[in-house]
Amino acid sequence: MVRPETPETEADKITPNVPEKKVPVANTSNLTETEKDQVKTNVTDANKGNLPSGSQITVGNDGTTTVTYPDGSKDTIPGDKVVEGKSDADKNESKVPGDKVKVDDPNKLTDSEKEELSNNLEKLNPGTVVTIADDGTATVTYPDGSTNTISGSQLVTAKGNGNTTNSNVKVTPTNTNNKINKDNNSLGKNTANAKAGELPQTGETNDSQKLSVIGMALMGILGLFGLGKKRKKD
Repeated sequence: MVRPETPETEADKITPNVPEKKVPVANTSNLTETEKDQVKTNVTDANKGNLPSGSQITVGNDGTTTVTYPDGSKDTIPGDKVVEGKSDADKNESKVPGDKVKVDDPNKLTDSEKEELSNNLEKLNPGTVVTIADDGTATVTYPDGSTNTISGSQLVTAKGNGNTTNSNVKVTPTNTNNKINKDNNSLGKNTANAKAGELPQTGETNDSQKLSVIGMALMGILGLFGLGKKRKKD
């Protein structure tokens, strides 16, 4: 009697892709939620277009990743394929001196300048070996062989640079300009007032002067009128 063949599952048809890069983790036996999320993201990105819609990806404490397909079948990626213990370089951020080393040519350091720079870095990063490139770029090598790189622009500067660059900046004396503008405005105002008929000494206008003259004339007339009435009574 011939038994019916078992239909192929999606797990039989599909082989999940493994991410090219592993996630560095603090403890390969007990991943944090953030580390698990990173593993899940990496597996998802590595399998775009490879997994059917509705597939689910879960990550265990040791990084073991399970892909569950819509038909319920599963594929598993071992944890050591997707995670690795953090290297010394991952665990440590290389320290940089507070002051840059002043050199003759930042693009071509001398041997003595390189030695000074490497000594400074090795003191700040105990247990490391530091090599310096011609442009000041430093490679910090940790005991496990992992490395960090620090760019030369963070470590060296040309002699004489310091804060002297500020002396090359031309500063415009704004207060002097403001004073000139103020004086110009005052001159313009005096000129305009003069045109309007203002007397420079008294500040009175021609109209005011005219009114004063008319007022005095009226007072004189009224005075004469009063004198005439008095004589009439007499």
